[in-house]
Amino acid sequence: MTQLQLPACQKCKLRKVRCDRQAPKCTNCTKGGVACIIVDPESGEQYSRGFIAQLEEEEKSLNERLNGTQLTATATEAHSVPTPTSDDAGRRSYYVGDGSGLGFLNSILSDARWQQHRTHILTQLAARPRVHRQNLTPNSLPPPHEAQQLLDNYFRRFHIHHTFLLREEVLAIYNRIYTTSRPDDAPSAQDLYRLLMVFAISCTTRHRAGLSSENPLGYFIAAGSYLRQIPLIGSVNAIENLLLIHRFGMYHYIGTSMWDISQLCMRQCIEWRLHLRNSESLSLVTEQHRRRIFWECYILDRYSSGILGRPFAISESNISVPLPVDIDDEALAESSASSLDLVPPKTSSTPTELSVFIHCIKLRQISSQIHTRFYTGRSSEPRFKSVGHVYTCFSRFRTDLNLWRSTMPCFASPRSLYERPEWHDFLYEKDLMLLARGAMHNLTLHSTTGAITKMIVIPCYESASRVIELYADLMDKQAITWTRSYFQMIFTAGLTIIFCLSLEVETSILENRDAVRILTMCHGILNFFKEKMPDAGSFAIVFGVLKDECIRHRVNTGSTHNANAIYNPTSTAPDDPELPASFSNPAFESTNNEVNTVNADSIDLGLGLTDNLDLMTQLEAGLGEYAWGWIPMEDTDFTPELY
Repeated sequence: MTQLQLPACQKCKLRKVRCDRQAPKCTNCTKGGVACIIVDPESGEQYSRGFIAQLEEEEKSLNERLNGTQLTATATEAHSVPTPTSDDAGRRSYYVGDGSGLGFLNSILSDARWQQHRTHILTQLAARPRVHRQNLTPNSLPPPHEAQQLLDNYFRRFHIHHTFLLREEVLAIYNRIYTTSRPDDAPSAQDLYRLLMVFAISCTTRHRAGLSSENPLGYFIAAGSYLRQIPLIGSVNAIENLLLIHRFGMYHYIGTSMWDISQLCMRQCIEWRLHLRNSESLSLVTEQHRRRIFWECYILDRYSSGILGRPFAISESNISVPLPVDIDDEALAESSASSLDLVPPKTSSTPTELSVFIHCIKLRQISSQIHTRFYTGRSSEPRFKSVGHVYTCFSRFRTDLNLWRSTMPCFASPRSLYERPEWHDFLYEKDLMLLARGAMHNLTLHSTTGAITKMIVIPCYESASRVIELYADLMDKQAITWTRSYFQMIFTAGLTIIFCLSLEVETSILENRDAVRILTMCHGILNFFKEKMPDAGSFAIVFGVLKDECIRHRVNTGSTHNANAIYNPTSTAPDDPELPASFSNPAFESTNNEVNTVNADSIDLGLGLTDNLDLMTQLEAGLGEYAWGWIPMEDTDFTPELY
């Protein structure tokens, strides 16, 4: 091991600087006071360089003992080397926690009727998905009228959900680039990078809806040409720059882990003390801006860590910074309050620029508590003393979710997805499903029968069904686009329905939602995703196998109302009359060029799957890393050079 040279650490790779590979930390990480993390180019697993140095010392010690004159029993006992929990070095990098919802498959596939499909499922998941490189060139800056459309679309759609940029700063950059003629006010590399990234994010929905012929990846590549001239580490500006990359990576494969970026963002937030209540003399707008940046990083960390079952980057107890104040920047700039905490709350019921963002932060705080209570680890020891304790905790969190839902911002004329009440309903049902799944995981350690079990299983089934129906409805209205995280949600909802049906706790109630129709709709959505993102194909096929067997079983047992009239296992989902019209709508087919125009090269998303891994591990490896990505090889970064 000591003769091999370890790769450069993540921090040095991101900064494009030379890494001296010193243990326990390289010089750059020592100066920055951060963990020195490297990625195994073969497995994609993350390690702390200090942890590897400890293992090497341990190996050296054991070899010396082995070569000694006597090898006693005590000499064979390796000295315990604690693994740093913050780096999650004790888990495989492809490990996905119970938050993914895949734990249900342990129970689903333990039934004898599923065993015949085990080999087929393993074969499908062992086929490593590949994301194709595209023959693309950087986009030039668009003409002013198109640039204005991209800006308007960004502020109307993306900005209200992820309000970490200041509107006035973005508009000032736009003016410097498009309107100024003064040499002393020429745009900087930072200006060009930031505006091009805004264009790249905004262009995604316009391109997919057929409103723009420009590929958003072209803007991303153009922005990437400035990466060497802008900060990615060491300032609040650097955090914003990384957040823009993260937001774009939610819609397009960029070759790196969204989770890694979220961790890097949060570490810098902590370094700049953004997680603490402000003690400096700052303007109201500046302090508000710092809060917005921190809570955006919080949302990303909670979501990605929750899916992957990894430790949160920061615990709730270490956060003292309040939420942003629900007020528009213009009103805040005119306020005479001496501190942000003294700004009077708004009295109008009209939502502000930050209302949706703050509302989503509050939901993430609830889901964070749900993860901590129900999904921490996979211990065989019960976390609750009885079924009653499980239900009490479930009821408390459900009350919190209901309260959150009742306080959603109301828009008289919604202009985008995030202003629609259906979107907030979708978020509510998604986290209610998360809560119910967590409760059911803990119920299995006590009982899978009884009245209380039904009171959890039925809401779980209903929320999973609503997640699928609401997404299909939003797609039908052309209000929502497709992402890998949405794919994970729909896949998980479908698995949840199959699991609930397998329990057969209350057939008559579960049938009220027409299981065949919902499962067929879910399969159709996943097939739609497969068309838009071919690397999702393995999971869509696996779900199709599970769905067909589930329906066939219910047909044979006569437990599904009118199942024989509906079920046709050979039919294709997009032709199913139950599916929304948007699944075949030409407006949503413009991105076929994104996946079909490729060269012979491709990026292998190797999952590290082997025949020795159990089915659960393979499913977790595939879906979690598919949804959030990782660096599959040493020379692969989240830079435009990928394309």
